Amino acid sequence: MPSGDLFTHYRINLTNINQTGLYEYRAKNSFGSISFSKHINLEGQKPLIQTISNQTISSGQKFVLVCYASGQPNLQLKWIDQTTKQILNTSSTSPIILTSTHTKSNQYSCQANNQHGEDSKDVYITIQIPAKILSITSNQTIKINETLKISCAAEGDNNFRLNFKTPGLKNLNFIEMNNDDQKNLSFTIEHIQMSDSGLYECHAKNNYSEDRLKFEILVQNVPERIEQIFMENSNRISWIKPFDGNAKITKYILRRKFKQGKDNLSIWSNETIIIIYNTDQTYYSFENFYSKCTILITIEAVNSIGSSLPSNPLQFQTNVQRK
Repeated sequence: MPSGDLFTHYRINLTNINQTGLYEYRAKNSFGSISFSKHINLEGQKPLIQTISNQTISSGQKFVLVCYASGQPNLQLKWIDQTTKQILNTSSTSPIILTSTHTKSNQYSCQANNQHGEDSKDVYITIQIPAKILSITSNQTIKINETLKISCAAEGDNNFRLNFKTPGLKNLNFIEMNNDDQKNLSFTIEHIQMSDSGLYECHAKNNYSEDRLKFEILVQNVPERIEQIFMENSNRISWIKPFDGNAKITKYILRRKFKQGKDNLSIWSNETIIIIYNTDQTYYSFENFYSKCTILITIEAVNSIGSSLPSNPLQFQTNVQRK
């Protein structure tokens, strides 16, 4: 046309009822598109519903069912839940749309009727339940020899499996509980040990999806024993900081005795306790000894759980210090 508009037509020869229904015309250019639709029916036609495709969706996902039907006059449409036989919605115009959310697979039926007859089409909605972990033990710090219960709950369908991976791949006696599409694995560790520390992983899997979550268990104990004490000189000792038992070392306790002379008849002094709060300091200097003496010491490392075993006793002689 001179204006640049287009004019087109399409001849439809209706020869049977299967050619009735919704026809749509669509125009499109670089700026967008526009469409126009029209129902074409035969006079005195009984209803005819177009084929509706089955759907497969995830649990909890919204789905939309569209039912196109033709029929003249007085067309009446409705969606029916085939499980409950409940009418979900009705309409006197086509299409009739059903929007819903469901957690179980179900069958629905679109029904159309007028005074000339009726038609219906069924559609099946398959609800998939992807493998998903619902709850799991949180990260925990626990004292040695206490009792710990660990659990993981998950859901899934289609050959659903739930497994635990433990530190060192230990074999534990799991208790498994099943409820429909859900599983729960749990086990109890009595008198938990340091070797039980580490990452635990729960793995949920089915034929088309999987989910993993990890948590950490930290077992605390007293610090390890101080194994080596070094003589830097006759008045100063040092040691190697021991493993802290997964709890920060808060202090060192140095127990000291001394005696004058070397013979067995010399008497040891009462024990003196020296506390070192600066745990970055792994040395100690003995001062204010103005005559030769023999010193006997042990050292313990302390954290919030308790004290380590004492180190092996170290006995040595000091040099005389000038006044």
